[in-house]
Amino acid sequence: MSDSPFQELVRKLFETTKRVDAALAELKGKAADIEAKYEPRTEFNRWRNSQSGKLWKQQKYQAQNGRCVICGESIQLKGSHIDHKRPLSQYPHLALDTRNLRITCPECNTSKGNRCDEE
Repeated sequence: MSDSPFQELVRKLFETTKRVDAALAELKGKAADIEAKYEPRTEFNRWRNSQSGKLWKQQKYQAQNGRCVICGESIQLKGSHIDHKRPLSQYPHLALDTRNLRITCPECNTSKGNRCDEE
C-alpha cells in the first residue's frame, strides 16, 4: 500500500526540515568562527581609543623618535598607525600584547598587510 499524497507531503517536509536544520547548524558554526576572528580587533580598537592606549602610543612614538619603524621616515603622531608585527588575523591572542605593537606611517602599515614583520 502506497502513502497518501498527504503522507508523502509530510515525509518530504520532515526531510527538508532536517536538511535545513543541518545547513543552519553549519552556518551558525561559520558565523561563530567569523565572530571569533574579528573579536580581537574590537578589543584592540577599544584599547587603542582608551586613555592607556593613547598614552602607550604617545610613549612609543617618542621612543621611536617620531619615525616610522619600517621606512624610517619622520611621521606625525596624529594619523600614525599602531601596527601589529604579527597580524591579528594570524595571531589574535597577541591583539593587546604591546611587545607585538609599533608605530608606523599609514603607507607602511597598509602595504605590509597581513604579513608578519619583525623589527
